[in-house]
Amino acid sequence: MMNPLNMLNSIQDGLNFAHWKGYPQFSTDKGLGRTALIATALGSAMTFHSTILCLTFLHTSGFICISFLDRVDSSRVIFIFQWCAYIIVLCIFHTLEFFVTALYNPTVTKADSFMVNHSKSYTAAVMISWCEFWLRALILPNLNYGNLCMMGIVLVFIGQCARSLAMVTCGESFNHLIQNVKRDNHKLVTSGIYKYLRHPSYFGFFYWAVGTQLMLGNMLSTLLFTAASWTFFKRRIPYEEETLIRHFSSEYLSYMKGTFIGIPFIST
Repeated sequence: MMNPLNMLNSIQDGLNFAHWKGYPQFSTDKGLGRTALIATALGSAMTFHSTILCLTFLHTSGFICISFLDRVDSSRVIFIFQWCAYIIVLCIFHTLEFFVTALYNPTVTKADSFMVNHSKSYTAAVMISWCEFWLRALILPNLNYGNLCMMGIVLVFIGQCARSLAMVTCGESFNHLIQNVKRDNHKLVTSGIYKYLRHPSYFGFFYWAVGTQLMLGNMLSTLLFTAASWTFFKRRIPYEEETLIRHFSSEYLSYMKGTFIGIPFIST
């Protein structure tokens, strides 16, 4: 029996296309085959879960009758709504990561721009949240939180809008990786959403990540995602700002005084 660590490594290897070395269009993150396969997987998952969501809604509203759902307890039907909505949100996020990058910063666009292979830690957190959700659905279906689910949807919407708007506003100056060397087209963006938020893409991702777990009603994973995301940005933001000060010196120091980060208890 495969232990959890080996299973996690296998999943991450799959997301990194580690076993496609003999196929040029899949072996590198610039390969069109890799991009097409990820896009197809995300599109298929979103289409499938959108269909299930619509059918479940029509059934519960009395427009159609699905015999399988008649045998499912009403408390578990809510879990179907939550799961489908979550997968749709997840697919939209990863699709927009690639699409917005391709549209506004095409020179750095690659398969990794989908961010599906973000990191092993992110993959582990997602797997844990899925396990928590389905264990509750199977064993403790009454342990759900409708109000928190709605709050999660609001946070996801705010987070997604903030992150996508940040990427659009930043244009060619946006990159998923911290740039230690200043490129010729790297400019300090202080307009739009950047006029108020210093790191709107981080702000967006933080609240999006926490919101996804509230959508699922995962109390343990909400705490886990909050702590993990907060710790990550607590380390990353000061480091990035040191880099930006080297790139833009007094211009960035002046910009910092009129903006805020928006993630609780993180300030520089």
